[in-house]
Amino acid sequence: MTHPPFPGFAATDLAFLTGLAAHNDRDWFAAHRVTYDDGLKPSLAALILALNDAFAARDLPLAGDPKKSVFRIHRDVRFSKDKRPYKSHVSATLTRDGKKLSPGLVYVHIEPEGGSRPAFDPETIDPLDPSTLPSTRGEDEGYYGHGPFAAAGFYLTERPHIDAFRRAIAADPAAWAKVEKALTKAGLPIEPGDPVKRMPKGFEDHAGGPLEPALKRTRWLVRRPLTGAEIAGPGLPAIIADFAADSGPLLAFGWKALG
Repeated sequence: MTHPPFPGFAATDLAFLTGLAAHNDRDWFAAHRVTYDDGLKPSLAALILALNDAFAARDLPLAGDPKKSVFRIHRDVRFSKDKRPYKSHVSATLTRDGKKLSPGLVYVHIEPEGGSRPAFDPETIDPLDPSTLPSTRGEDEGYYGHGPFAAAGFYLTERPHIDAFRRAIAADPAAWAKVEKALTKAGLPIEPGDPVKRMPKGFEDHAGGPLEPALKRTRWLVRRPLTGAEIAGPGLPAIIADFAADSGPLLAFGWKALG
């Protein structure tokens, strides 16, 4: 089945995200929604289809669906102090079975280079309102708001999956060392991975040993920043697919560990 080629994300699409970051309210979004519906969404869908082809060409067992693999731009604010209704980025995942959050994935995060958030204005600080301080201006600081990137690996939330990954590392340290060596050679150091402070139960014997950092992680991910030129061009699917191929040793290890 043929589909339109991926042309790159247009400057107007990225400008929409910058504008949304500066005017994160429903009225602004409604007034500019045509850019999102006719520009950003179709471009992200085209990227997913192009990535499916690029992954298949590299024998990578990853795929996505233009509708089901995309994260909503609406934020879930039910239990958050940050009531901004929208994200200032668009994103999607590609997995072995096409389901959005299946273990072992490639995550694509699109926003303007340098981030879509407006520059911080010191005049907005209210000494009586801690939420206006730079350190508390949102709960998605981490990766988000600093520019486009692709990530690959295992973003695990269920304890049985996390412990299964840990057991695989502890059971075959040599295999894990090969994974780390291959990733380092590719220039893809494993992210800190939201580690626990103490050695997890059942792995106390590895405290102080070479496996301690790996076993304390709860997520095993690598990340590649993307530039504005890369996300604006038709070569983006190949760039992300090459990154996924370089991440292959981590994905293969995790898939084997989780069964």
